Amino acid sequence: MMESCQNPDSINLSESQLIQIKAEVRQRAIDHLNAKDAATGLSHYTENVIAVSNGKLFPSFELLAEDVKAYYNILKEVNLAVWDEMHINVISTDAALVTAQFRYSFTSTNNEKTDLQGVWTALYIRSNGSWKIRVRHESFAPLEIK
Repeated sequence: MMESCQNPDSINLSESQLIQIKAEVRQRAIDHLNAKDAATGLSHYTENVIAVSNGKLFPSFELLAEDVKAYYNILKEVNLAVWDEMHINVISTDAALVTAQFRYSFTSTNNEKTDLQGVWTALYIRSNGSWKIRVRHESFAPLEIK
């Protein structure tokens, strides 16, 4: 994974603070990509999340939750979940922007394999000691169903 340099606009953050924030947010993004069930996946979002997925807007947690639950209902197995490149821009002690390229492959309950790749951006906000996604955008390359 590649990481960009610190944000020159960061206010009064030491190098060790930047390193710590980037490590925490990176781990949280990895945990999110590797979620195996809807409850875990949804636990990574704030209650007031706004998300865009391949051109579809989810302006509330409830609408996003419906989509996430529908995905996990058809999920049989995750075959591959990889961040190919990740850049973390620390905005403050409690906010960081993550932009990444990903590859993701899964097998559905009807044994169809789907391979995805694309780009992903998320604004992580730290609240009560936990990093959560407040805004998320992802765009996929065309689907390959095997």
